[in-house]
Amino acid sequence: MASAAVVLPLAGSAAAETRLLPHYTDSFLECQTLGNQAAQRGELTGFTCVQEGHHVVMYPW
Repeated sequence: MASAAVVLPLAGSAAAETRLLPHYTDSFLECQTLGNQAAQRGELTGFTCVQEGHHVVMYPW
């Protein structure tokens, strides 16, 4: 019986890192839309929207 080895590249997880900086928006809707669009383009793996003063900040990862 023959066996096969599967080789997976280790750089795959590093490729998912984002270089995006936090973005200041005016509302949670704008923040969610910005994060969703960036995720669909593959620019980030996730994000969080946080109220900070009069702005909602989108923190990508």
